[in-house]
This record gives sequence, structure tokens and C-alpha cells, in this order.
Amino acid sequence: MRVEVLVETGFLLALNPRDRHHSWALRILREAEAGKMILHISPIAPVELSLVMRSRGRSDEEVRRVLNALNTAIMMYTKPKCPPLGLGDVEYAAELRGRHPQLSFFDSLHAAIAINNKLTYYDLDEVVRDIILRELERG
Repeated sequence: MRVEVLVETGFLLALNPRDRHHSWALRILREAEAGKMILHISPIAPVELSLVMRSRGRSDEEVRRVLNALNTAIMMYTKPKCPPLGLGDVEYAAELRGRHPQLSFFDSLHAAIAINNKLTYYDLDEVVRDIILRELERG
């Protein structure tokens, strides 16, 4: 049985060959290509990445080109799924931030999406991973 995993902004950033986690991102793509996992990209990750790039002075055209390049690179390996972002996810994210104040706005959304869609969180943020595990144990 293939595991269904959720990646988020850290994965998208790691697709940059200069990123120190690039080999990790490539390993995920290769595992998805080999059918070892079903890759889901958090629907909020492209928004977060766009905001990061804009905050660093990148133009909308540069943001568009980067997102296009990421999409092209990912599609060379696999056709990822993108779980929907619903009101329930945003509500649950707010609840998570209330219980776990160390969660950022975007991290709480990634966590809510992983939990609500029963996806294994496969990204780099150990804080998010630990909170997801605690929430799943909590029931």
C-alpha cells in the first residue's frame, strides 16, 4: 500500500538546486515517480511561497516564472494531488494555533490539511510534525 504524504513550502523551496535540502526533495520526487508514495502538495504552500518571494522584492513576473518552473519540474516525476482548502480546515487551523501558539498561520493550515485529509506530513518542519502526531494521539 502506498503512503499518501503531504509536503508544503519547505519542499517547494528545496527544489532549488542551491537549497541544502535539495537531495531530500529529489528523493521524494523519485519515490513518488516509483509509485512508493502518493504526493500531495498543501494548497496553501504556493501562496506562502509567493508571499515569501514578494517580501524579498521579487516581482510578480519573477514569482510566476518560479512557480511555473516548480510545476514543470514536479510534473517530470509525478502528477501531485492538491487537497482542497475548506472553511473547516481554516477553522481547525485557528483551533490548532490556540492550543499550540508556536504554530505560525501557514504551519497551522498545513497541519490542519494533513490531519483532516489523513495524510502523512512529510515536510521538514519538526514542530509541525510533532504537533500533528500529538493531535492524532489526542483524537
